[in-house]
Amino acid sequence: MSKGEVIRIGIAGAGFIGAIHAAGYAHNPRARLTAVADIRPEKAGALAAQYGLKSYPTLDAMLAAEKLDAIDICLPSSCHREAVVKAAAAGLHILVEKPFAITLEDIDAMIAAVEAGGVRLMVAHVCRFMPEYMVAKSLLAEGKLGRPLFFGAWRESATPGWSWNNWLLDRRQSGGTIMDLQIHDIDLSNWLLGEPVSFYMQEVMAPGRPGPAHVVSNLIYTNGAMASLEAGHLMPPSYPFTTGYRLVGEEGAVEFMSPRAGEKQVLVYRGDEVTTIDGNRLPAVLAGDPYAEELAHFVDCLLTGAPFRVTPMEARLAVATVLKLVASFTRGNLDAPATVTGER
Repeated sequence: MSKGEVIRIGIAGAGFIGAIHAAGYAHNPRARLTAVADIRPEKAGALAAQYGLKSYPTLDAMLAAEKLDAIDICLPSSCHREAVVKAAAAGLHILVEKPFAITLEDIDAMIAAVEAGGVRLMVAHVCRFMPEYMVAKSLLAEGKLGRPLFFGAWRESATPGWSWNNWLLDRRQSGGTIMDLQIHDIDLSNWLLGEPVSFYMQEVMAPGRPGPAHVVSNLIYTNGAMASLEAGHLMPPSYPFTTGYRLVGEEGAVEFMSPRAGEKQVLVYRGDEVTTIDGNRLPAVLAGDPYAEELAHFVDCLLTGAPFRVTPMEARLAVATVLKLVASFTRGNLDAPATVTGER
């Protein structure tokens, strides 16, 4: 593809995240969103009417009728494999929401399908496009924090009630709180620290609520760095969605806490100096909507041939890490198997 072209895109799934992605494409001159597919005709129809799209009852119908370059898959996690395999067989490039899937078997089948189809795939780990996390990555890359020692992160919300048929609360479809919510911070931790070699997780659940949980995960990395991650879907409905992190290196630290009011702030600590990076001073290219930035990155990489910020193997490693953590909890011991890799 040449830089002057436009990428024609269809969305599979017109729910919460599908609507966010549609909005992200709407003002991108390099993307032409043309169609949406959803088994709920009212959802597909509403999104189609809002953005001037054609709507279809199934992915198969959309693939048969539309001339597309790429598919954006915004379906329940357990449905990713079937959709990716079909899109790859049709010769379409693919953006698929996180998690990549909830089993490594599904992931490996998708990677094989993409390779066989000669197409490209990116997994939508949107936090890599959020300025507060980009700052941490940049500080590490520039050596301003020294060798990383510790990454702590938290991500908490009320129990989600917006998913179709409440699939997010069904562990068979979503993989649970650790796979759907904490995987954001697990991927970030791997992105910042490398490859984990030790895994330990604990979770608690509220009586009578079999889906949501509160999870604490601990990881140790090949470079000796440690991560402690907390995520929860058990907060009261009045509790605001809250995230934050603290990254500690030998020569400095950086901290972010989502605000209850006011602008986002990232604090950088080096020696006796504290630097505040407010929302207006975050990298300009990332200061807007991270979903729009993520989608623009996907489109631009297709047009230019540049590598995606999230590779399939990195997304696979995030899921593999989750599964190792869950296995450590299931066995009830600290000594989880010592290695997990992105190797197939």
